[in-house]
Formats: sequence, C-alpha cells, structure tokens
Amino acid sequence: MMDETFIVDCPRCKAKVAAIVSGVAEKSGRWHGTDEPFADKVYVGKCPRCETLLCGKSHQISFEGWDSEFDEWSDVVRVYPEPIRTFSSDRIPKVVKASLAEADLCLQSGAPTAACVMFGRALEAVCRDILQADNRDIFPKIGKKSELKPQKTEKMIMLGEGINELKNRNVIDQRLYDWSQQLQAFRNIAAHPDGIDISREDAGDLQSFVYAIVEYIYDLTERYEEFKSRIARRKTNN
Repeated sequence: MMDETFIVDCPRCKAKVAAIVSGVAEKSGRWHGTDEPFADKVYVGKCPRCETLLCGKSHQISFEGWDSEFDEWSDVVRVYPEPIRTFSSDRIPKVVKASLAEADLCLQSGAPTAACVMFGRALEAVCRDILQADNRDIFPKIGKKSELKPQKTEKMIMLGEGINELKNRNVIDQRLYDWSQQLQAFRNIAAHPDGIDISREDAGDLQSFVYAIVEYIYDLTERYEEFKSRIARRKTNN
C-alpha cells in the first residue's frame, strides 16, 4: 500500500511536493450561533526529497448535503516551518499585511508571478501610508523633521515615485532603496504579458526584501524609539 501524501510547499526544495503523511488532526462543528458547518485539517509529514518536517492546514470549503453534492477541501497551506511572517507594529496598514499574506499563498501555490504583483502592491501601500499628506503624523520620528513635511497633493503616490521619496526623506537607506528598485522592476514585469517568466527562487528573494523593508520602516523604527525612551528614563531616574 502506498503511503498517504498531501501536497504542500517545501521551503527548502522551493517546490510543491507530495509530503508523506505521519499524522492528521481534524476539527469540525458549527459556527457559533448558526447551523453553518466548518471543518479544518492539519497534516504532519515530511518532504520526500529533503525529508524536511512539514505541517500544513486545509479547511473545508464545500459540504455534502449542505451547499454541495460532495465535500471539497482547500489546498494545503504550510504552517511549519516558515509560516506566514507576522509583524509586531500595529501601525502597519491592513492592506500591506493582506497583500503579503496573499503573496505567500501565491508562492505556496506555485504562482511566483502573481506573488510579485502582490509584493509591489504591499510596497506601494507602504509608500502611501507614510508619504500621503493625510498621514503626516503617523511617523513623526523618522528622519529629520524638515524632511518629513509632506507635500499636499490630490495625486495618489505610485510605487516608483514613492520609493524615491522614501529615500529622499531618509526613511530608507541605500540598500533598502536598491531592494525596492528590484521589487518595482519585477512587479512591472509581472504586471505585463510580454514580461519574462519569474522564477520561484527570484520571487522568494523578493519576498525576503519586502519583509525586511516593512520590518525596518515599522517594527524596528518603533522598537528603536521605545529603546531610546527607556534609556532616557533611566538617565532621568539616576
């Protein structure tokens, strides 16, 4: 008898693999206060190529006798190792988080071109969040005050000009600027039908770049300001 498998993304092989099942846990029931059913499955196994331990989750999207003639389950999404990245700052816009989460799902589904489109969407949302006039008070401590005065304009900030303005205002340094330029280039390639194919490896690197940019602008900046405040309080108390 062949081993039972589940299709999941292996971060080490950077490919979809048929992981050999070691265990399955399932939970089902009704949504609170309704008769609507739900069901989730968690699979544990290992990659047949590199033997990396893998854990994936799937949820039931159709129920026999309720809304369909047969049961149907979603694709398995990897939750271990390297689950979808989370951030600590509550200042990160929902559209940024949602775009990054969707990009991760695209990668796990073998759609690197679609992932690059979502990376560009996330970074453009970051640019607008920081640079738009309506949000001028969100990051008062990044860079010099004179550099952070927003220009009042009704024009929506697009990715290219947004990246340049982040660099001009010292919100990002040269390395993050270079990474942002690469993200923009690949986003443009992904958005047009005459572009070259984008590899899973390239998309994986771009994912690391955009996570680093978001973490630097939001999480690390916020944490550094908290660190400086804590040090200042200690000096005052002493």
